[in-house]
Order: sequence, then structure tokens, then C-alpha cells
Amino acid sequence: MVVKKKVTIAFVIIGILAISTMIIFSTYKSSEAYRKAKAKTQWECSVVCAEKSTPDSYVITYSDAKILSNTGVLTVQNRNDFDITVHLLCEGKQELVSDSIPAGGCYSFQNVTDKEYTVGIHAEVDENTDIKAFVYDGKDTEPYTR
Repeated sequence: MVVKKKVTIAFVIIGILAISTMIIFSTYKSSEAYRKAKAKTQWECSVVCAEKSTPDSYVITYSDAKILSNTGVLTVQNRNDFDITVHLLCEGKQELVSDSIPAGGCYSFQNVTDKEYTVGIHAEVDENTDIKAFVYDGKDTEPYTR
């Protein structure tokens, strides 16, 4: 009888530990840290808005990050509470422009291999506003969540 109770208690403890481990692993897999770790390459292309756009001027602020895709796809993740438009500039090529990327959303540029790009970001925000964007090498369309 005593042995049965000890065995039962041991199984219950092992079960609780197994369930806890699964919950922790599941939480980690849905975390930003896991997404960063599994991303092939990531560039932070955050900028500070150089000046506010007006009806007469469309302001693009360029990042210092130089990006190169090995997969042929670059995905931009908008980490702001406002929409952004991303411009990829490459010497000798026509500038690539994304659609408007909603707050927390993603946009993937296709067929961008073998060339180094500079990332420019436009947003309808005041001067000196931080604009946060990350670029991944490959298609990563999960929205950003805090």
C-alpha cells in the first residue's frame, strides 16, 4: 500500500514536471527570442525621422545598415504603432518600394539576391520620432507582438 502511494506520487510529480516543461518550451517557441534565434539573418534598420513630411515633401530616412539577401527574399517587420513604407536602394538598380506596412505588420521583397541594399523608411510622424524596423533574410510574415 505504502509503495503504491509512493509510486503514484512519483508519477504525479513526473507528470507535473513534463507538463511544465512542455508549457515552458511552447512559450519559448512563441517568443520573440525564439523567432530571432531561428531567423537566418536579422538587421535592425531603425532610424530617427529626419524631418516631418509635408504635402510638398516626402521624407525618407535612410538607415546605416547595409543588407544582403542569400535567400532572395527580404522581409521587413514594422515594430511601430504607426504605418511605414520601406525603400530599398541599390546602386545601379531601380529603388524598390513596399506597400504601406501597418503597425506590427510585415512586407516581403522578392528577387533581391546578389546586391547590397540600403534601407530607407518613410512614416507620417513628427521629426525626431524613432521608427523601428527589422529586416530578415527570408520570408517571415508573423506580425510583431510586444
